[in-house]
Amino acid sequence: MGRYETPEYDVIEKDGNFEIRDYSDFYIVEYANAQDPNMNNGFGTLFNYISKENKQHEKINMTVPVIMESTETGSKMAFILPKDNWQNIPEPNDDRLRVQPFQKGRFACIQYSGSWSSQKEQENTQKLREWLKSKNLTPQSTMMMAVYNGPYVPAVFRRNEILVRISNGSTE
Repeated sequence: MGRYETPEYDVIEKDGNFEIRDYSDFYIVEYANAQDPNMNNGFGTLFNYISKENKQHEKINMTVPVIMESTETGSKMAFILPKDNWQNIPEPNDDRLRVQPFQKGRFACIQYSGSWSSQKEQENTQKLREWLKSKNLTPQSTMMMAVYNGPYVPAVFRRNEILVRISNGSTE
């Protein structure tokens, strides 16, 4: 995992598997397709984009994590763009992809290992909600799933997270 770029953040608080982090700004390329609610084509479409299937025919380095989010308007999957590309981000060929900034901010997180499953995601989302409640913190976004490893990594070594934006207590 160390060979892949990740977004920059500072850990503000650590409590077992929970953290509060301040993330810096970064850019994502996001797949959203109402006709693909289960994101069956999300990873492949995003991977094609970084594999030169963009208007500049430029190869883009893989980063981690892959971020997935379910909102009222549907599901989304996103790759984080490497810092080296921020000044000249290749435009997607595919109209299901959007390049956009991911705004800096404070996030609460729970980290866990193992293979991804919707049951594990729901269990850890609930644990994060309960932890937030115990800290009197209020979510400011939907919960986001962050997956750091591919299926070739043994489950015991996989890193998964649930992230949610929270208020940092200042008047932003």
